[in-house]
Amino acid sequence: MGYIAPVKLAGRYRLEAPLGEGGMAEVWRATDERVGRQVAVKMLHAYVHPAERQRFFQEARALSKLSHPGVVQVYDLGQEEGRTFFVMELVQGGTFDQLGPFEDGLEGLRLLEAAQKVLEALAHLHERGVIHRDLTPRNILLTAEGHPKVMDFGLAYLIQESRHLTRTGYTLGTPQYMAPEQAKGLPLSPKADLYSFGAVLYRTLGGKPPFEGENDQSVLYQHVYENPRPLLEVNPAVPPSVSRLSQSLLHKDSGPRPSAAAAAHTLGEVLREYREHLSATPRGGLSRSGHYPGGPAEPGRLEIAGSYDLGGEVAWPGELVAWEGRLWVGSGRGVARFDLAEGRVQRFPLADEVSAPPAFGHGRLYAGAWDGTLSALELSGRLAWSFPTRAEITAAPLVLGGRIYLAGRDGFLHCIDEKGSLIWAFQAGGHLSASPTLYRGLLFAAAEDGWLYALDPLSGHLRYKVETGPVHASLPAARGILLIPTWAGEVHAFDPLGREVLWSFELEGEIWGPPALDHQRAYLSSWGGRLIAVDLHSGEECWSYPAGKITAGLSLAGGHVFAATEEGRVLALEASSGRLIFEASGLGPVQIPPLPYRASLYVASLEGRLYRFTESW
Repeated sequence: MGYIAPVKLAGRYRLEAPLGEGGMAEVWRATDERVGRQVAVKMLHAYVHPAERQRFFQEARALSKLSHPGVVQVYDLGQEEGRTFFVMELVQGGTFDQLGPFEDGLEGLRLLEAAQKVLEALAHLHERGVIHRDLTPRNILLTAEGHPKVMDFGLAYLIQESRHLTRTGYTLGTPQYMAPEQAKGLPLSPKADLYSFGAVLYRTLGGKPPFEGENDQSVLYQHVYENPRPLLEVNPAVPPSVSRLSQSLLHKDSGPRPSAAAAAHTLGEVLREYREHLSATPRGGLSRSGHYPGGPAEPGRLEIAGSYDLGGEVAWPGELVAWEGRLWVGSGRGVARFDLAEGRVQRFPLADEVSAPPAFGHGRLYAGAWDGTLSALELSGRLAWSFPTRAEITAAPLVLGGRIYLAGRDGFLHCIDEKGSLIWAFQAGGHLSASPTLYRGLLFAAAEDGWLYALDPLSGHLRYKVETGPVHASLPAARGILLIPTWAGEVHAFDPLGREVLWSFELEGEIWGPPALDHQRAYLSSWGGRLIAVDLHSGEECWSYPAGKITAGLSLAGGHVFAATEEGRVLALEASSGRLIFEASGLGPVQIPPLPYRASLYVASLEGRLYRFTESW
């Protein structure tokens, strides 16, 4: 697009900078001087056929009447000097696929929530007789806050006009995301948009489109006649329920595909279960970011609502996990379960002290003990099976699909099936004290011999290893960065695909508990007594707070950092500023992270008491 001098359209829209150009139109960033806001102006090229210009103008008028938070709003339509233009909402937060690939944790939750919003927007369009016909990642833009907006209705048409438009041969689209019936030139229904979004979702979740080929015809042939590679093989972090939904959207026949409203409802149920899964997984997901989906909205209003005896010590490196209204934690020689509704504790004894954070999966709780045994417990507390290792277990199991990954101080990373049988074992060069992390399709295990091992999660084959220094805490990951907290106090930001250190930050004192991450910052703590926030991408310090000696990992929820100390303090700080919002003291030493869950905060002390903090109104 050649630069032209800024001009005004309709006496109010000042064109400022080109944003893009297609076969039919060019798009400009502009200012609406009448109301003082930034907008996007789309102008059809002068050479577009008058009949197509008139049809597009009529359809844009119909689209301008749509009002939905998931659809880019059309503000104005007009013609000037023979050119048709449309004034729209300006959205500049990137394309939908930039939310992927799917990672278990905060990033995955954000992606699924955005997908549900797109489906709700499609339902809105379809209920009003509009089919988009060209859904691609580039036609679903994100706001600065990450909310998706469906845009670019250049090929859209009203359902009642579909036969005429198909007959005239207007069946354009983007081959990588085109429904089979569209590729064959057949009349379209709203289900064609569902197929296209299924392909967009597949590409976003897995990192690649469902079909690739040397030319458009090769890709279209595969859409019509072939099935895509199972999504779980492309990205093992994708939840099976999400993979099944993607598969249903990509059905070759339009009939079995769900409607947009039905798919949005299904994804809503998936999201409810997924949020519970994150609370039931140590560190808020297999990427171990420490970010939880629940917790108090206003921590400044927290007050103790109850104190309960867990029946045994709760020591490092334990963690609280929650599933469907019940909290579980290793406590002495067994597991304690706290029922939120009943307000009572029930204990399930084991042969030795539980020495690792428990984890949920396959409808069971997995708990590692000091004698090296991993116990699989039914939710009733009945022992389903046990798996012996040769040394104590201090790392939380990682449950992925039908597999359980167990790191032990015998130096082995075991892969076990859901019946307790060994699939494969990888021997590291030193004790494995930290829970493994799944990120960017790799399984990361950090050892006390100072090496980080990156494995293929399916085969257990070593992809690469990097010397880091001894590590005792799990490795959190987000936004393409894997944090490596070394025992000596250095934290390294590591690019797991580029295999390079992006920045390093040195703390005072040993690091016992893992850091936490959000989209902007990493939150670090150590035995040195300070809680520090650093910019996730540059490593520059943002703020620091004298929290005290911290053994437990940090937790994030609702824009707040939660910490507990060896001196018996529990703190909530504003994540953006480090401002203290809440403090409680006198709980006795705390060595495991606080758990934000269902609008409350739960803290378990070393001496074996569970404290429940709720908001007072």
